[in-house]
Parts: sequence; C-alpha cells; structure tokens
Amino acid sequence: MKLLFLDIDGVMTADEGTINNEKLYSFSSSCVEVLNKILSTNNVRIILTSSWRTVFDVEKQCRIFKENGVVQLPMGQTKDLGYKHRNLEIKSYLENRKVESFVILDDMQIEGFDDHFVLIDPRKGLSEEYVERVNEILDINFEHI
Repeated sequence: MKLLFLDIDGVMTADEGTINNEKLYSFSSSCVEVLNKILSTNNVRIILTSSWRTVFDVEKQCRIFKENGVVQLPMGQTKDLGYKHRNLEIKSYLENRKVESFVILDDMQIEGFDDHFVLIDPRKGLSEEYVERVNEILDINFEHI
C-alpha cells in the first residue's frame, strides 16, 4: 500500500487560491486539480496529518473532500500529538503497517523523513511543480525503521 500523508492548510488552501464560501471548508481548486492528478497516477491512499482533522469529525471531513471535488476520501488519520510532533504521529502510524511507500506533503518542516517529504510553499499550495518529486518518492520502496 502507498500512502500520502496530507496536511491541509498551506497545502490544499493556498494563500493565492480562490475561496468558495458556499462550502463547509474550501480548498483551492488548483490544489485539488494537482492532488487528483497525483491520486489518479499513483495507487495511493490519503492519510490526514493536519491539525485540521481535530476540528472536523470524519463525516465532515468526507463532506469537505467531496464538496471540493477530491477524487478520493481520506482512508485514515494520524493520532493527534500536537502539530510540533507530526513526525512522531507519522512514525506511529507507519509502525506495524505494511506500507510499500509513502510521501508527506506539508508546509511545515517534518524532521526524520527527508527521502519521503515534500515541503510545500503555502503561498502556492500543492502545485504542478511538486508532481514529479511526489511521483519519484512514491516509487521508492519503504524500509521500516
């Protein structure tokens, strides 16, 4: 199984993006387009890492992803240990799971996952410039630590 650990603010909500106030929580349409391309190209499942996941229950999370046109709903989420410990949340999630490969998309530096991490510029959010690197990372087999 391939996993995509996804932050929301700064990754799916670019500062320069268009906001639709009709939605429960609006993602930038350009970011959704790129995420959908990554999801369609790779057999990968979304795991939420964003502190955003503590604000919305699973039902609302699914509604938000559907309202924004994301082609896949999140498969799960990491435990909340506080945003400063996102690396520990991800490490904990990976333990005792059969993971072929994974990528982390975040606008905040995540320590300890250099080969699996893509730092997103929050002014642009997830954009086409990141797709090649994400695809390269997802082609790397993961060896458990």
